Amino acid sequence: MSTTSGTKYTELFRIRTSEINPDKVVHPHALISLMQEASMQHTISMKVSVWDLTAISGSWVLLRMQVKFIRYPGLNETLRIETYPSGLEGYFTYRDFLAYDADDRLCATISSMWTMMNTETRRMMKIPYEYDRLIYSGPIPLEKPDFKVKPITDLSDPVQVRVNYFHLDWNGHINNVRLINILLETLETDLVSNHQMLSLNIQYKNEVRQDEVVLVYHSVTDDHTMVHLIRHKDTGQDIILAESVWTKKN
Repeated sequence: MSTTSGTKYTELFRIRTSEINPDKVVHPHALISLMQEASMQHTISMKVSVWDLTAISGSWVLLRMQVKFIRYPGLNETLRIETYPSGLEGYFTYRDFLAYDADDRLCATISSMWTMMNTETRRMMKIPYEYDRLIYSGPIPLEKPDFKVKPITDLSDPVQVRVNYFHLDWNGHINNVRLINILLETLETDLVSNHQMLSLNIQYKNEVRQDEVVLVYHSVTDDHTMVHLIRHKDTGQDIILAESVWTKKN
C-alpha cells in the first residue's frame, strides 16, 4: 500500500525471507533496496522517472548516500517508508528516506545527493527549474550528505568481480544497491557474522558496465570503522569510496 501527500511518498513493505540473515533480521543492503524502491515508485508517480526523462536525454545519477541504521527489523515485520525530495541547488538535488516499524520506531534513515546526466554527452546537466515545485516543504529532519570518505591506504589483495547481466538495473547499468552488495560480500565472515553495521557513507564516482572487472578493497581504520574502495581494473578509475561503522552484536 502506498500514499502520496503533497511531495512526500509513503509505502508499506513486509520483510520477506529472502531479505533476512541467519539472525532473522533484514540485511543492510536489502533495507536500502526497499527504501530506494519507494523512491523509484515516487519518481514514477511524479512523472520524473528515468523513463520520463528520455524526452530531454536525462537520467538521474546518485552521487552520495549517508545511511544510518538504528534498528534492524525482523522477518514479517511491516515497515513504513517515507521519502521526499529535500532540496534543489543548481546541478544537485537531495532526497531523504525514513523507515519506521509498526510501533513507529525509527529503523533507518538515508540522506542522498543526486544530479542529472545527459545520456548523450555523459555530462551533468542543470536540473529543470520547474522541478522546484516537487521539493518537500515540510520539516527536514536529516542533514544533507556532506562528508568526505577517508582515502584507503591498503591496496593489497583485492577481490576481483566481473560485472554481469544480473548486476544490471532497468537503465542497463549496475544497480547502486548491487554495488553495495558487492562491497559487503567481500568482507571477512567474522566481521559480518558477529557485527552489525551502524552507518554507511558512500560516494559514487564513476560508472561501470557489463563484462568490466572491478577490484574491491577494504581496510580497518579502528576497532569499529572500515574504509572501502571499488576501482575499475582496466582504467584505474574509482567507482565507489565508502566508510562503514560497525558494532559487535549482543
